[in-house]
Amino acid sequence: MLLQEKMQRTAFSANEQAIVDFMLQQQDQLKVYGTPQLAQATYTSPSVVVRVAKKLGFSGWRALKASFLAEVEYLQTNFKNLDANQPFTAQDPLMTVAGKVTQLEIESANDTLALLDHDRLLAARQILLNAQSINVFGLANLLFSADEFVYKMRHLGKQAQTFPIQNMMFQEAAMLGPADCAIVMSYSGESDPLFTVTDILQQRQVPIIALTSIGENRLSRLADVTLKVTTRENSYRKIASFASLTSMRLILDILYSSYFASNYEQNMQFKVDLGTLTEKRPLDNHIIDDDLD
Repeated sequence: MLLQEKMQRTAFSANEQAIVDFMLQQQDQLKVYGTPQLAQATYTSPSVVVRVAKKLGFSGWRALKASFLAEVEYLQTNFKNLDANQPFTAQDPLMTVAGKVTQLEIESANDTLALLDHDRLLAARQILLNAQSINVFGLANLLFSADEFVYKMRHLGKQAQTFPIQNMMFQEAAMLGPADCAIVMSYSGESDPLFTVTDILQQRQVPIIALTSIGENRLSRLADVTLKVTTRENSYRKIASFASLTSMRLILDILYSSYFASNYEQNMQFKVDLGTLTEKRPLDNHIIDDDLD
């Protein structure tokens, strides 16, 4: 969840709300404000500033300001002409709708790449390489992307699985150990079932890769490695999760590809051998027929 959305959804007192309103309205000037200056500008007190920070999950104003300004800077890049929540309108012609959704997914992919950190990706790949099994946890439509990732990994001979039945996630997590690894997918990073799963995984010393939104949340605090996804959407007020799902799928594709590239020749040979053994369908399309020169 975006910090700005969290600010709008959290219940504040009148004095606290004055600080929140000032932050939202004075984003570009906020960098120069310390706790005393903010309290003076909003006719409140330093203690109220600290209360606002703590309500939003931060230790104090300095931590809140740093996270807020980082989010503001992030939101000012890419997506300049598109609303990720409502990328098209009721008045848009059919091909305009198609064009806007296509552009949204392109922007999401570019945004995801910009958020990707080399060292974190390297650490995530090493976790996958070291693990005896890869276990992907997610809810609802995120499981579709997880299933595709697991399918690809299994076709490299890697043990991998998802858990579509929510009540089974907890027991499955409890049966894992340090030799396994987990990928936990959550846009908000605050989903109670996944937080419970992540807590169990941490107790079992299972290495955790989190795919979640920018900023801190409960999931990212428990994970060993966090890979950030495009964070442009509201939790509920949107046509669909176009941008975030594109971002999640892309990160999973990048994880798969980085794993593949670490032992390229062997993985390619495994796929060729597997396909040769199992694919017996006659093909009329010369583009996809491997047997044609």
